[in-house]
Amino acid sequence: MNIPVLKRNANKHKKLFENKVMINPYGYEVNGVSYYLAIYKRGEKHRGYTVIAEEEYSEADALLAFEKLILFTAYVNKFFELEKLKMRLSPETFSNISNVLNQYVDKNDYLKKGKEVIDQLNDMLVELQERLKAYTHYYDNHILVHHTLDDQEIQTVLEASAHLNRLQYKQGRVLIDSFKFIKETYKEMKKLNLFKLLNEYDRTVLKELARGVRKTKKSIKDFTYEKEIAHLPVEQQIELIVKSIEKAGQEKLPRYKQDLRYPRT
Repeated sequence: MNIPVLKRNANKHKKLFENKVMINPYGYEVNGVSYYLAIYKRGEKHRGYTVIAEEEYSEADALLAFEKLILFTAYVNKFFELEKLKMRLSPETFSNISNVLNQYVDKNDYLKKGKEVIDQLNDMLVELQERLKAYTHYYDNHILVHHTLDDQEIQTVLEASAHLNRLQYKQGRVLIDSFKFIKETYKEMKKLNLFKLLNEYDRTVLKELARGVRKTKKSIKDFTYEKEIAHLPVEQQIELIVKSIEKAGQEKLPRYKQDLRYPRT
């Protein structure tokens, strides 16, 4: 990437009062030319896009590159929004709660079932975070190093995102189906004065689990397709979820193209 040249070309399409011109750190190659996406903002509000290159290029090729670049950008942005949210949570919290419950499972059926649910949620959070860390590492050490994008890179982020969708639905389903046990576990722990064995953060997480089923029911509505195919083998689920994400991306392309300044469609 020749940053000075790309910046100069991006600034040609910058409008008055726009204070941010960002160039994505990866290019998509068509017929030997690498194309990059410039993004314009006024304040924090998105204003438009331009396809740029370091050399003369074909507008038809640039439009093809735009579709690949904008869709990858949308996919990867959504991935990292989730990464920022989910990496705040610590599996250690579930382990701490589980360890406290483990001392009482032989004496209390509610706490026994509560521990089983907490352990399930812990396992799914660990898997989710491992998926997040794996793709983040790949992005940092491959895409940001080589500054190139191809169809395989797009497929890789689609598959990573599909795994996250499947796991988020699974987490929500377990939480909703087991809410009664979590609520009773919370009450029993309170009655037995077990909260003193947890730190403040762990107590807060447990409290949210015991009260947050309405929020979970609302969030799980975003995964209606994942619900429909949850009975299928994981590999088949991922394949179908990838196709659904691709379809959603294609449906948004006309809207993205409305904000494309150059080349015009």
